[in-house]
Amino acid sequence: MAVTVLVIAHHCAVTYGNIPVWFYNEPPQDPSAYALDALVVLNQTWFMGLFFLISGYFVPVSVDRHGPRTFAQDRLIRLGLPLLSFVLIVRPLANFHSWLLDSDRPPYALHYLRTIDAGPAWFLEVLLVFSLIYAIYRTARRTPPPGRDTASELRPGVAVVQLLALMAVMAATGAAWRLIVPDGTHWPVVGLPTPSFLPQYALMFAAGVLASRHRWLERVPTSVAAMSAALSAVTLSALAPGMMSPDPRVSAVAAGVLTAALGVGLSVVVLVIFRRLAPDTGPIRRFLSANAFTVYVIHPAILVGLALMLRDVTAPAIAKFGVLLLLAVPACWLLAAVVRTIPGVKKIM
Repeated sequence: MAVTVLVIAHHCAVTYGNIPVWFYNEPPQDPSAYALDALVVLNQTWFMGLFFLISGYFVPVSVDRHGPRTFAQDRLIRLGLPLLSFVLIVRPLANFHSWLLDSDRPPYALHYLRTIDAGPAWFLEVLLVFSLIYAIYRTARRTPPPGRDTASELRPGVAVVQLLALMAVMAATGAAWRLIVPDGTHWPVVGLPTPSFLPQYALMFAAGVLASRHRWLERVPTSVAAMSAALSAVTLSALAPGMMSPDPRVSAVAAGVLTAALGVGLSVVVLVIFRRLAPDTGPIRRFLSANAFTVYVIHPAILVGLALMLRDVTAPAIAKFGVLLLLAVPACWLLAAVVRTIPGVKKIM
């Protein structure tokens, strides 16, 4: 739920910042937009990796329970149908205003085909591929999977070694990959806006799968989260300038190491914070959790609609960001709850 709010905040920031990669952007008129740009760039280094980590964490248990074939069929429905719904319903709603503003005003069907891609639903697309690969692996594997670790504690030293190993592998693969696929690359055919982050996404998903057997996310010590926060801060201050280097090799190495440290480190920090502070039960928590996935799918259309309502309001970019976020979060959850009352929707979202 919390990471879904972060996605909404990310796209609210893009709406009023200097990075025109959203369905609706207002050209900023004041310097506060640069703070929003910084938020967007910082978020991008880690928060979708956290999505893949959490998603991978629940995959092995689901395959254990249902078997690889049934699991694959379920993923095709629960990820494929929401992806299709986004492309056919949500995206046209979020993008309709751009057709109205098009001076040429081509037939809407042509405009739709020209602008079609997966949008934020690229996450569902990539997660579906990762899930099917894991199902194939489990089908090919002859030995039964190990049971889940029942120990109550994870030693800090073990956790630190595992985290540093993951960071090292991610930094090396991320740097090498960026020499081929630099930051800013877009793959329009599959609608993937950040292909330079694919090693991070794949490794975080794999880390979630491996962590599931040992209940790692439930047991990671608070002291390890504190260490991760410190390491993330040091790495950010040391390597952020290197990402702006005109030398592609320097920027690739800096980005690879930075996204590894932040992708792993900040994910651990956020998970431990919400494990300690967020209540496990209660009607509000259940409502928010039950509707979070639907919120992810439908939020672009809601954000664009609210931003269009606010377009004539004159205020600093960061102020409009705050207003849009405060309006969007409750609106997204309430409308998601309404959408899930449609027959059949609750079974897939």
